[in-house]
Amino acid sequence: MPHHKDPDFRITFLFHTNLDLLSRTLPRCLEALTAGTRESFEVVLHCDGTPPETVAQLAPMLTQWGVDELRVRQRDRHVASGDGSNNGHRRLFDLRSPYLIVIEDDIVMYRTDPSFDALSACRRLFEQHPQVPVLSRVSDYHQWSWELEDKGDEIEPGVRSVNRLSTHFIAYDLRRFLPVANRFGAFDLDVFIDRSDFSYNWEDLVSHVGTTGDRRIAFPEGWPLEVFHCDRKVEPGSMYHTQDPRLKARVLAELEQRFRPALDKLAEVAA
Repeated sequence: MPHHKDPDFRITFLFHTNLDLLSRTLPRCLEALTAGTRESFEVVLHCDGTPPETVAQLAPMLTQWGVDELRVRQRDRHVASGDGSNNGHRRLFDLRSPYLIVIEDDIVMYRTDPSFDALSACRRLFEQHPQVPVLSRVSDYHQWSWELEDKGDEIEPGVRSVNRLSTHFIAYDLRRFLPVANRFGAFDLDVFIDRSDFSYNWEDLVSHVGTTGDRRIAFPEGWPLEVFHCDRKVEPGSMYHTQDPRLKARVLAELEQRFRPALDKLAEVAA
C-alpha cells in the first residue's frame, strides 16, 4: 500500500474583495512557486470578510486555478483588533504540514530562472538554518515606512538576515514559529493596534518572533524570484497604501509588461 500523508507545504492566499486582481495574481504566484517543483503542496484560498456575492463567483474558478480548499470567514464576530488583515493571518495555522506560505491577494511573483524550485529552496533554507522560523522576499521594499535593514551577517550567500518583514509574502517553519508566536499573544483578539501614530499588526508580531531569542528573518534577495505589491503608498513615508483597485490594476499591468521576456521564456521551457 502506498504511504499517504499531508503535503509538506500549504500555500494559502488571503483574499478580501478584489476578484479581478486575484484572478491574475493567484495564477502568477502559483506558477512562480510551484511549476516543476519536487515538493508536495496544497493550495488554500482563505476569504476573510469577503461579500457573499463575491464568494459565489469563486467556485467555478477553483479547479482552473488549482485551489484545493476554499475557506470563508466573516468579520462580524470574534474579530482581531488592528488592521483588518490581522483577522485572516491569525487563522491560517495548524500543524498538518510543516511549512506554510501565505500570500496576500494583491501580490504578484515572477520567477526569472525557469529551473529555480522555490519550494525546495525554502525547505533547504529552513533545514540548514535552525535559527530561521520565517522567510520573506519582497522586491519593492523601498516603499516601506519602516525601512528594511540588515541584522547581522548574511545567513548564507544571497540570503540577508533582516530586521523586519511584510505580510505580503511569508514562509513559515510552523514548528519553530508557533510556540513563540503563542507566547507573544499572536492568537489573542486584542493584541493588535493600527493607528497613524502607532501600529502593531501581524507583520510586527512576526518580525518580533523572527528577531528575538537568537532567531533570524531570512530575506533571500539573491533568489531568482521577484515579488511585488500591486499598490502604492498614499504619500511617501506613509504606513498606508491606496487600496485603489484601478491603481492596483495599473501597477500589475506595468509589471506584466516588464517581466514579459521572463514569462515568454518560462512558456518555452514548459512547452
